This record gives sequence, structure tokens and C-alpha cells, in this order.
Amino acid sequence: MILQSGLKVTYSMTKALDGIKILDLTRLLPGSVCSMLLGDLGADVIKVEDPRAGDYARHMHPQIDGMGVFFRSSNRNKRSIVIDLKQTEGQSLFYQLAQSADVILEGFRPSVTERLNIDYATVKQHNPSIIYCSLSGWGQTGPYRDMSGHDLNYVSLNGILGSTRTPHPLGAQIADVGGAYVGVMGILASLFKRERTGEGDYVDVALHESGMPFAMAQFVEAMITGITGGNGLLTGGMAFYEVYYSSDEQALAFGAIEPKFWANFCNAVQKPEWIPRHANIREQASLKADMSALFKSKTASEWDVLLSQADCCFTIITPTDQLIHDPQVKARQMAGVDEQGIPWMRSPIRLISDDSIKFGNAPQQGEHTQQILSEMGMASDEIDKLLATGIVRQYDKFS
Repeated sequence: MILQSGLKVTYSMTKALDGIKILDLTRLLPGSVCSMLLGDLGADVIKVEDPRAGDYARHMHPQIDGMGVFFRSSNRNKRSIVIDLKQTEGQSLFYQLAQSADVILEGFRPSVTERLNIDYATVKQHNPSIIYCSLSGWGQTGPYRDMSGHDLNYVSLNGILGSTRTPHPLGAQIADVGGAYVGVMGILASLFKRERTGEGDYVDVALHESGMPFAMAQFVEAMITGITGGNGLLTGGMAFYEVYYSSDEQALAFGAIEPKFWANFCNAVQKPEWIPRHANIREQASLKADMSALFKSKTASEWDVLLSQADCCFTIITPTDQLIHDPQVKARQMAGVDEQGIPWMRSPIRLISDDSIKFGNAPQQGEHTQQILSEMGMASDEIDKLLATGIVRQYDKFS
């Protein structure tokens, strides 16, 4: 594969999770990112999709060749089997598949897996060492467990939006992706435990909770001082940690928390008299006004030339569509666009023993149904019967 960024793709003989089989029942963002990260570490990720819509992200716009681009980007190297889990025969087939699996990852609302008879307690009867991870908005217990929600709702109740100056949709899905990472950590911890004890485990991931540590500093600050709503140390209350604008209206990030960085900045802009104002609470409003006027006096590129050498925690905010051109991103081959026009972002989990990456295609819905059933030891006539009855579906047999 040739990538526009010049990324050299290599293939390793042994990756950290080689031999680990994951059945991924999830849809959309948190589950797809979670299993993608595990797949990048070498796990065999099998998407178990229903015979109707499958993973909804397949149909989201924008699309390339009829498949959602986000789906393509977050489901690389996975395989897909279609099983109708609403039918008893489909559930029995899932149990067979689970017998050789190491991990099951699901993202339904609580109680859905019980209605489908594929919950942890049921699957454990067929595979006592299974590791079963549930990703849900609010967790498997508590008064919100059955409530609907999306990332905006989770961060509205976990302290993140409450810490902002003007609550608004954030520029990232903090709880969703945080949940993906918590899922990865829980699964890896359970795999490690199983190596020592032979026992499986159940991992209960709440996206709401997964976002909470991102606002830990703000939580502690609010509980001790009562400061909240964008007036805190790291939420815009201090002039030394703020976003300013240049004369050409580019957004600038300035984060000189430590006195040494603040002194470096003041000396670089020839304002040594500002140094004592750094953490003086009574000075912050006037200092912000002074700094806003100062940053408005030069273009972003002029500030970059001056302050990039000053060691004062200054950066120009990068528009998302320019991310792949950032020298750090390019140097560490973190993101790019492939020859098909599909954006990719590699896993930030880097192991010195194997930092190679592989960018296989995202699967069509049910593309590997027959292959996976054959690996389970099923004969061709058995597979044909399952296809004929609609218990399973193969991509090329979809109407």
C-alpha cells in the first residue's frame, strides 16, 4: 500500500495480541475505535452484524464507493459475519463462535443482550474463560442506565461542560473515545488476569464515567475552591492559560503555567514588568486585556517566529483539515490520507518491540461469513443451509 504521507507500511511476524479473537457486536464510534486499537495490536477482530443495517456507520456520510468514510477509517483489518441473533438458531451459532473467542465486545443498552440471550451469564456457560466487555452510555447500574444519550449528554453531566466558560458542543467526542480507551484497558487487564488465573471477567464501561477523569483537575478545584464555569486555573480564569487572536485573526494557544515559561514570554516580548502579574488574581482581568492587545499587534506567523524560540508554551491552533501537514504528525506518521482518499489515524499505542502498522480494508457487511464458518469446522452444505434460511448472510448474497 502506498500512502500519500509517505508512510512505509511494514508487517510484523508477531504482534502483541496475535492469536486473540474478538467478537465485536458494537456499532458507531466507541466500539469501533476500541476494537480498532485492539486490532492494531494484532487481535483478530470479527464484527458480528445483524442482517439489516449492520453497523450504522456504514451508511453515514460522507461516503466513498457507497461506504461511510468514518466506517472505513475505524474498521480497518476487521472481518464481518452476519448472524440473525433474533433467531434461536442464530443465537446457537453465536455460542459456537464464542467458544473459540477470547473477548466479546458489545455496545447495546443494558438488558438488550439478555433479550437476545447473548449476555455474559449465558455466554459464560459456553466459554467460562470469556472476557466480556459492555460499552454503554451510563453503565449497567444506576438510575440513568436505561436513559438515551450521546457524547454531548455524557459530558454535560460528568463535569466537562460544566467547567467551560460557555457550554457548547466540544471539538471532540471525549466520553465516546474515552470509553474506547477504558474498554481497551479493561480488556487488556482481564487478559493479563486470565493468563495468571485462567478466569474470564466482565468489564462494565460507562462512557459517562470514562470522560470524568478528563476533568479531574477541574473537579478537585471546584470541590475545594468552588471555582467552576470557565473561571478556573486551566479553564480560562488565568491570563497565562488562554486562547488569544493575532492581527490576522488566527487562534493562538498560550499555556505558560510555570513561572519560568511566563518569564521567558515576558522577556521575549520585552515586558519584564509583567512578570510579577503572573499569578496575581487581582491582575488577571487587566492582564488578559493587555495580552489580547499585544497578540493583536502581530500576525500569527510573526508570533511563531518570535515565540517558538522563547520556550514559553506557545502554539498556533491547527485547523483539523491541516492536521496531516503538521511536522510532528508527519514525523511520527500519525495520520494521513491513503490513495483511495480515505483518512487514516494510526493507534497512539506504540511498542518499541513492534511499531509496525497494517492498513487492511474495512469489511463489507457479511464479507467473511463463509470464511469464518468454515474456520469453525462447518461443511459447505451446512453453511448453504444457514444461508438459505437467513440465519446468516454473505455479502455477495445480499439482495
